[in-house]
Amino acid sequence: MARKFIASPASFLLGILLLGVYWFSIRPRTGGAGIPGFVEDMCYWDMSRTLMADQLRQFGSPRFVTDQFMTPSGASVPYMAWSLEGAWVGAYAWLRNRDFPFLWFWTLLSFLGTYLGAGFLLGRIGLSARARWLAAAAIVVFHVPRHFKAWHHAEHLFQHWFVWSLLLDAWIWSRFVRERRWALSLEAWRGFCLVGMLGIAGYYWGPLILEWALVRGAMLWIATADRRARAPGVAIEWDFRKWLLPLSLIALWLVPVLRWFTPLAEEARKLGNVEQGLWYFTSPFYFLRPLWYDAIFWWKGLLQGIPGGTPAMARGETIVSVGWLVLVPWLAALFLVRRRRGGPGFRLAAPFAILTAMAILYFGVYTFFYHTLLQAVVPFMSFFRVASRWGLLLPQLLAVTIVLAWPELQEGAKRLWARLPRSGRVTLGAIALMLALLELSWLGYPTRQMPPLSRSMQALLQGVAESPGTSVLNLPFCVAGGNGVCTEEQCPQYPESTAGECLRIWHGKKVYGLYQSRMTPAHCAIYRRTPYTEWFAAWRENRCFSPAEWDGFCGHLRERTELSAVLVYPDIWKAAGRPECLAEFERRLGPARGQSAFPIVPSPGGQDRTQTRLLWFGARCGGS
Repeated sequence: MARKFIASPASFLLGILLLGVYWFSIRPRTGGAGIPGFVEDMCYWDMSRTLMADQLRQFGSPRFVTDQFMTPSGASVPYMAWSLEGAWVGAYAWLRNRDFPFLWFWTLLSFLGTYLGAGFLLGRIGLSARARWLAAAAIVVFHVPRHFKAWHHAEHLFQHWFVWSLLLDAWIWSRFVRERRWALSLEAWRGFCLVGMLGIAGYYWGPLILEWALVRGAMLWIATADRRARAPGVAIEWDFRKWLLPLSLIALWLVPVLRWFTPLAEEARKLGNVEQGLWYFTSPFYFLRPLWYDAIFWWKGLLQGIPGGTPAMARGETIVSVGWLVLVPWLAALFLVRRRRGGPGFRLAAPFAILTAMAILYFGVYTFFYHTLLQAVVPFMSFFRVASRWGLLLPQLLAVTIVLAWPELQEGAKRLWARLPRSGRVTLGAIALMLALLELSWLGYPTRQMPPLSRSMQALLQGVAESPGTSVLNLPFCVAGGNGVCTEEQCPQYPESTAGECLRIWHGKKVYGLYQSRMTPAHCAIYRRTPYTEWFAAWRENRCFSPAEWDGFCGHLRERTELSAVLVYPDIWKAAGRPECLAEFERRLGPARGQSAFPIVPSPGGQDRTQTRLLWFGARCGGS
């Protein structure tokens, strides 16, 4: 069975090797406790699974509240980086061994699963044994937009359900167009994928529903048009025995899905409508711009793009260029499937080409009518508030069209090769190889990571962890939503002031503040009172506390007997680093019990040496 599935051991093992090399190349720099970094969204991901681990330990099930995380408690957190497969499975991993590098290991499982599933489906679509494994490896590995999400937005590393869904629909669509057959058992498998997609990041849910609807709509439209033209009908394959396995898997998968999403949906219902804008658009011309351009024309802006050393064409929040290694075969596929060239017609590529066009319009058009309409029609499309993240979907969308047109591409390549003289073949091959290597070199750009914590920093946090009390006061702390709610009012130093929440992963105490991708005014109201409003004002104005505010600060410490430490970040709240302000901290709280520094800005490969100071003070005025 295994030999029949693999068919070509050499190409299968070569694909495994390529996948393994790439996976190892993006290994995270751990910051202690197996945690690859701890800034903004990387910390945000770890907070999700550590918070879920706390709740599984206490309640045995997800609750999506901050009782074990935030002080004052009571906030609802349905909009952290929840993922059934990532946060929940990661929570169980955290409970068993917090030093285990779960994200890296889960990335490997996702890569392997994507590779095996893609290889199987590509074979069903019609690729040879050798071609399907190499194509599957390319689909997994050559994904530049995803590369620059590791490890800053780790939830986008896991794309197995997305790839399986697209290739399964490519198989269904290919059989429908080329063979006039429609297997309902494959629709049952596609239903399983629709349920399975709930295990990965919400950014993929809307596009997968849209893609499913486009393909079925196109099938119904063609079937209706053929019937009117009295063309041969489509053979419907009804074999119900083949439904048993996918329907059983759907039933089994619904058990964790319902356990997970029922309380999540209830918390979201309590919060009501979520305000969120749409931002981070990118020029549609970046879709066409080759990845080798910056390497050849380096004097025109190499390494002038988004922070972290990514090239100039990456301006915006997410890279949207797929590279000419993918773009040229895709354009050739669209050209060669035309009927007048002997192909099956443009209908072969139509649903996926339309979806690609919709994606480009989404990130490249600044009129909001289109986005509002799409978000209203397609459930979960509002997750795409960062428009340029459609770039994460483009490589697979183009790959599907290439796979569908594989016979025509092979025949076209043979004709072109036969027409070229020997010298032309050598020249064309050399140019193609050089440009391919330049594009592949993008996968060597260091990903944005954090260096490990120093031993002194780990010792300081261990001391905080061992101090009596259940809570820590970070100055400054942050209340912010990725949708902008609360941020201006209660997080003047965003995103740097989220660091205090990240450090909870080491000391394990409750913290002030909250950060999740979407917030509501109800979250802001928790801190919209004295003394917090005075502190936010001081941080916003970058000044030390006034005498009255100092008195209120000490009064707050007297009331909060559960506090175990005050942690001051003088490089974030810069006024606190001035000599007169530091002197006031020491006069009120006594000498600092410890001090250290840690990195706060992600850098290529985690090599950044920029350090942010941290001062540990006691939690009572008078030095007691």
